[in-house]
Amino acid sequence: MGLEHWDANRKKWVLYRTEAEHSEDCAKYPFESIPRRVFLDTNVVNLLVKRSEHVFEQVPIPVDVDRTVAEDIEALMHVFAVSARASWDILASRKTLDEIEKTRDPSIRMDLVDYAIHLVIPQSEDSAFAMRLGRLLVDAPFTSALPDLADRELVGNAIGFRCDVFCTCDRSTIVSKRKHLRQLPLRIMKPAEWWAHVKPWAGRWC
Repeated sequence: MGLEHWDANRKKWVLYRTEAEHSEDCAKYPFESIPRRVFLDTNVVNLLVKRSEHVFEQVPIPVDVDRTVAEDIEALMHVFAVSARASWDILASRKTLDEIEKTRDPSIRMDLVDYAIHLVIPQSEDSAFAMRLGRLLVDAPFTSALPDLADRELVGNAIGFRCDVFCTCDRSTIVSKRKHLRQLPLRIMKPAEWWAHVKPWAGRWC
């Protein structure tokens, strides 16, 4: 069972069955809450590249894919279908590329770099500030709940780039720590949560 219903006869996604459902989501996720500047965690970039045919070409997700992964793929598919027409900023950082460079498979590494490089803001005062802030936040007390130092740096990059959302698939060491990260000036979201904010308003762009 996916996030949304695919109507085979109409060949389209049915996001809402009733006006009441739509109204409820509009109230729950007001238009102003839509993320407009989103930083992608390295694991999201990995998923976008490795599952590109499902995300960008909407090829059906195989039934044997782990349910959680399938949910992330579908959510990203819906978000990127809308973002192609919306004017949102979707970013990564030089640290993201450093993480990708650790990929062992050279062909996958090349594909990841080719995609991620387009998300990285060129060298400027803003990007230098984001890189510097990322390094500073590695030792900051309000990021200490994150056990992975690289995650702390990426979150710092996102803050430095003035992003309003850090999107991640890492449920165990990032999402599960959100209650300890309330001092951060950005929201941490899973792909499905990102889509939930966009969904009620998707018709504005589709």
